[in-house]
Amino acid sequence: MFAYGQLTRGQGIDPRGLTFAVVDVETTGLHPGRGSRICEIGVVRMRGDGVVLDEYSTLVDPKMRIANDEYHGITNADVKGAPTFEQIAGDVLAYLSGAIVVGHNLEFEDKFLTAEFGRLGVNLTGIPGLCTLVMSRMQLDRYVYRLDDVANLVTGEWPRASHSALGDARTLGWTLSKFISEAPQRLAWAGAPPVVLPQYPRTGFIAPRAAGLRKGTEGWLVTLTARLPLMTQSPMPRPQGVTEYQAMLGHALADGRIVGEEAGQLAVLAARAGLTQTTARHVHEQFLASVRARAEADGVVTTVELKELQRAAKELSASHLISDLEEAAGADRAKKNGPLKGWRLLPAGDAPDIVEVMDFAVAHGATVAVNVTKTVRLVVAADAADDPRVAKALATGIRVVTPEQAVETLQTEISAVHGGLFANSEGQALSEQLAAEREEQARAGHPEWHGFWRRRELSPSEYKKQFVDRTDWNSTPRGEPVIHVAVQPQPLSHAQHATKTAAKQGSGCASALVVIGGIGAGLIDVLRQIIA
Repeated sequence: MFAYGQLTRGQGIDPRGLTFAVVDVETTGLHPGRGSRICEIGVVRMRGDGVVLDEYSTLVDPKMRIANDEYHGITNADVKGAPTFEQIAGDVLAYLSGAIVVGHNLEFEDKFLTAEFGRLGVNLTGIPGLCTLVMSRMQLDRYVYRLDDVANLVTGEWPRASHSALGDARTLGWTLSKFISEAPQRLAWAGAPPVVLPQYPRTGFIAPRAAGLRKGTEGWLVTLTARLPLMTQSPMPRPQGVTEYQAMLGHALADGRIVGEEAGQLAVLAARAGLTQTTARHVHEQFLASVRARAEADGVVTTVELKELQRAAKELSASHLISDLEEAAGADRAKKNGPLKGWRLLPAGDAPDIVEVMDFAVAHGATVAVNVTKTVRLVVAADAADDPRVAKALATGIRVVTPEQAVETLQTEISAVHGGLFANSEGQALSEQLAAEREEQARAGHPEWHGFWRRRELSPSEYKKQFVDRTDWNSTPRGEPVIHVAVQPQPLSHAQHATKTAAKQGSGCASALVVIGGIGAGLIDVLRQIIA
């Protein structure tokens, strides 16, 4: 299915402007030739510079029992109502078309996609492909080359949704962009250019899985939504599925918080509804709007109802839908607990400038007095001779000020309160200086993974000796045999590389080992062998 190329330190095309389709599949077993099927697929379309163009993912009904859910977490219940591969074939072709297809041990995806499309009578060849497992081995001197380990080394973070098709595709896409943009030596694409693939009827039928759920700091629903694909053109969700999802949402929010088990149930219903990031957010906002409408039906939103709305809005990341209610409540609280709390001002007269001062003071927590008492801190007067309360205030030692002086005094007090006891400009300047120094040091340094960069990329013969002909492997999953590949010299075009390698390590996938061809007159073609 794929014509394998390579990112090399030699001659080739700048990959930053090329389109890549990073693909990952989860399967019911290891061998499509023995009946194993795809049960989930994820694709991330991106440019080589790291800009994500589109995403796609869905569970797939394999039409057989899933007995290996311990590897990927997909159960028979999860694929209930999911599309078959025939129903998504047109969409998959569209997402792979016009791009270099990327996989970490792409041979695994190659075998399964070839088998699935073959069942439909669709025979695909010559699609440009890049195996990042081979690339990592050729460029990095490491012992472990599993996707999680390579991603952690290159990006500095562990994957967030391992063993889910979209999660692994996102991880690999990010890792690939780091290789292209931050490698110590420029990498170029040496391989076939992207090709337009044949069309097949598209249905838009999806059942995306939100895997790897965590509460985190923002809540379960934020993670659930983020785990769904961010599609540029989301299919319409299924109405019955949306109804069931919102019903479960109401049940989960009844006590004001969502727990892990409820988040898992919502994820199942989100898949059955066919939700994407975009449509999930719309469904969440629609749900909160309907709840707000019920609260406002009697013309008053009580304090209890507002608190319920606030808790729900926080879980749904939709606080903007009740911001006006919060602002009104917040303004009332600000008047009572503002920076001028405890201040009592006496207006001596009702001149416009005095009224303006009083409004300003009340908005920041002050109260207005009617008579001179010992709790009054300021008397604001435009004309001291016209009001007997001014003379009484002066006699008792209370300050009498003009409106202009009052504003200046109040603003000084507000600034002092906002600054707090420990605020100082010198500390702020030191903080900014230290932050600038750290940023400059980070720019001047080199990423940690550069320390594992090979002094030169492996030649085909070196790769064969180190990764194909080895007989001392002790980490192949579940005792899978090592493939020994026979290599015969073949003339190749400058753009091509011989290929193929290894197992989809760490995800319950078969072990296969690959040989990569070099560039120039000495190129060789690798004749792939099949596990006996």
